[in-house]
Amino acid sequence: MVEVLKGVYSIDHSDAGNHSMESWVLNCNEGVIIVDTAMRDTAIEKIETEIKSFGKSWKDVRLILITHKHGDHTRNIPKLVELTGAPVKAHELEAPLIEKAVGTHIDGLPDHTILPYCGEIEVIHIPGHSEGNASYYLKKHKAIIAGDTIFGDENCNLTTPPERYCLDAKMAAKEIIRLLKYDFDSLLYTHGKDIMKDAKIRIKELLEKSN
Repeated sequence: MVEVLKGVYSIDHSDAGNHSMESWVLNCNEGVIIVDTAMRDTAIEKIETEIKSFGKSWKDVRLILITHKHGDHTRNIPKLVELTGAPVKAHELEAPLIEKAVGTHIDGLPDHTILPYCGEIEVIHIPGHSEGNASYYLKKHKAIIAGDTIFGDENCNLTTPPERYCLDAKMAAKEIIRLLKYDFDSLLYTHGKDIMKDAKIRIKELLEKSN
């Protein structure tokens, strides 16, 4: 658990087998936002600990954002809704798929929806990893929460999403280019070590290698 940017907390849910996995908590003026829920029971306690660390509680959570439908991002949705009463939102193509899997209502967000939290959060649809896979642009922080749009390792070596995890791996690799429309310096992603500087340059290099 670490504050990677002002008011942006990265929560490490990695297991003993070195399966790296992150979710995020945003401490906004408008309230707390949780981005992805992880899958293990221990994730709930870690998220609560983080929220308490800046003097907030479950009642302060205003929104749960989900990047995509895979279980390591969604499995704790029902429990977090029970604890917080907060709405859950995902890209409009992904929302019904998540809802079917977890049995909890999910609000659908069109591409480029602007959410009025932490200055401004924009939904970026990056298809391929899944139908409605999304990243979230934090304009004030010049950062992107990429989820599984991009993978990496502990040495910050970036890769496109592995084929075995993708609906369409070629599309997933190609559509990463959508991120380059945004002004950002930091990249926060689920599997691998976050990049806190020159992230846009690193993504350009990744696209040049993969095309």
